[in-house]
Formats: sequence, structure tokens, C-alpha cells
Amino acid sequence: MRSIFVGSTGGEPGQTLATWALAIKLKAKGYKVGFLKPYGLLPDLSNSVYGGVCDSDVSLIKEALGLTEKEEMLCPVMLTENLIAEVSGNHEERLIEKIKQAFQEVSFKKDVVLIMGAKEIFFGGGFSGLSDSLLVKLFDASVLLVDRYQRDNMTLYSLLSLNSFLDGRVKTALLNHIPPDKMDHVRTKVIPFLKDKGLKSIVAVPESSILAALTVSALAELLEGQVLCCPEFGGNLIQTFTIGAKYLEGPLTIFKQVYNKIILVGLGEKGEEKSMVSGIILTGGKPPGDLILRVARERSLPLILTRADTFQIMERLEKAKPSLSIRDEFKVLRFLKLIGQETDSDRWVEALL
Repeated sequence: MRSIFVGSTGGEPGQTLATWALAIKLKAKGYKVGFLKPYGLLPDLSNSVYGGVCDSDVSLIKEALGLTEKEEMLCPVMLTENLIAEVSGNHEERLIEKIKQAFQEVSFKKDVVLIMGAKEIFFGGGFSGLSDSLLVKLFDASVLLVDRYQRDNMTLYSLLSLNSFLDGRVKTALLNHIPPDKMDHVRTKVIPFLKDKGLKSIVAVPESSILAALTVSALAELLEGQVLCCPEFGGNLIQTFTIGAKYLEGPLTIFKQVYNKIILVGLGEKGEEKSMVSGIILTGGKPPGDLILRVARERSLPLILTRADTFQIMERLEKAKPSLSIRDEFKVLRFLKLIGQETDSDRWVEALL
């Protein structure tokens, strides 16, 4: 049985997406895949896609992999941020034992167990004496390290120092969110340098508007809004939003008469790089007239009604970050496609086994 630790260098590089993608590749190879997130936080119910009393990553991966273990076994140490200090200090041995018992349970009859680390592998889960590096060595795991590329010196320092600290266990590194104008530099300069320093597999993953997009349905949930029509188009991808009316053309110009509106500007069908109106948020809680609804239905345009005012909604939209749900499998497949364009076959997966 093999253990693979999925770690993050910080800055939200796409650790959950990478874990899900790796699980898909391993299952496609015929492996029975288990999962463990040793420590996690109880979700903020105001922002959680799933809600409930479980770390959102655990809920997602459990559903994606069809796992039968209970959430408390998949994530044995699960606390709120306010309680972290209370379990730090002299409780490390008890927590480690609890994690070891959970690992034995989730690894039963599995070929590979994916262990998902904290938001930053440097600091682990925030528990004194309990860290990602300790667990990597405890479970003799190979490491998939996910890095949000920003500058050469940050990426090089993070990857090389961590690989040294983890005794050369970093077998694959995914450099994610690389701007298009930096891709050639990363391919020809950064990756060869890292390989010369002993890293086995490094993959450059370009920025993608599809991966960064929210859906209309996710926004409706986030804003606690009511979908008035066309819920079947809740999967429309949202790239940006505006209070203006420049995207309203043809029959949609009728919405210029509606002042309390926010236009959701999305990608074209199948993620085409073409701006289009993918939905409209009506603020202030006043329902639209029949003519407005009819035009929206004719144009297959979801309308979201919310009681909050326009300023409040814009503020929430600006702070909104896409969080993965089971409906976002298309993002995982897109992520794998981007990886496939940058590396030969499944070398990045095989390096971990």
C-alpha cells in the first residue's frame, strides 16, 4: 500500500483540485484509493458549499470517490479556529495516535491512500508539535507539492527547501496559476533548474479562467438569493460582474429599465473565451414584472432575486472565491487536460508511486 501526501506551499494554489485530479488518475489506473485529511477546520456555515459539521474538503472527496468511511474517520482531528489553541501543547501524542488509528481504518483494502495536508505545509495544521512534515515521515509518504507560482525565487526556495527538509520525498511538483506570458520562461528556465536539483517531475499549469470561475448556482447560494427562472442554467460560468449595461444587447436591453441589477458576465458555451451575459442579480428584494421574466426565460437567462442592496451584493461578490463542489468535476477534467498538455503521459502520477 502506498501513501501520497498532497501538500501546499500556501496562497491557495489548488490543493483540493490537485487531490481530486490525482484520485481520478489513480482510479483510472485501477487502484483502490483511500483518503485522509489528518486535521481540518469545521466549515464556516456562511461560506460552506456543504454546511454541516465536517471539513468541506472531506465532504467533497468522500462524495467524489464514493468512500464509505465516516467523516470523523476521514478527518480525525477537526476543530474550529478558536479551539486550536486548546488542543495544542501537551496533546500531540494523543492526536498523533488518533490520526494513526484513522489511517489504519481508511487504508484497509486500499492500494493508495491520499493524505491531504494543511493550507501551508510549512506550518502544518496550526497545532503545536503536529505538522505536515511529521506526518509525511510517519506514513513514509511520497509528496505531491502544489505551488502557486508568483516569482522564481519564491517557487525555487519553497520547493527546494521543502524537498531537502522532507529528505527528498517531493516526487512531483505542480506549479499552478502561471500567467500566459510566463509559461515559456517556466518551461525553459525554472523546470530544468529544479530537475537539475533533483526534483523528479515538475509540471507547469497555466492560469485558466474556467478554473477561476464561479457558477450562477454557487453565487445564488452564496448570496442567499432566490432563482426566479432558468435554474437549469445554474451551471453558467461567471468570470466577472458589473452594474453597467454595456453587455445588454437585443431583447436584453429591456433590463436597462431595471436599476437594481448586477450583470453576471460569464464565459461562452463550454468555456469559450467570449464574454456574455450568464445571469442577472436583482437586488433590493423587489420581484420583476412579467415582461422581464418572459425575456429572461426566452434568453435562457437565470435571474437571482436577493433582499440585500446593490452595494452589499457587490461587496460580497468581490470577496467571493470559488470553492469546489461535486458539480465542478468539469474543472478537474479541465485541470487534467492542462496538465496533459505540459507533460508526457502520466509521468507526474507515476513519479509518486
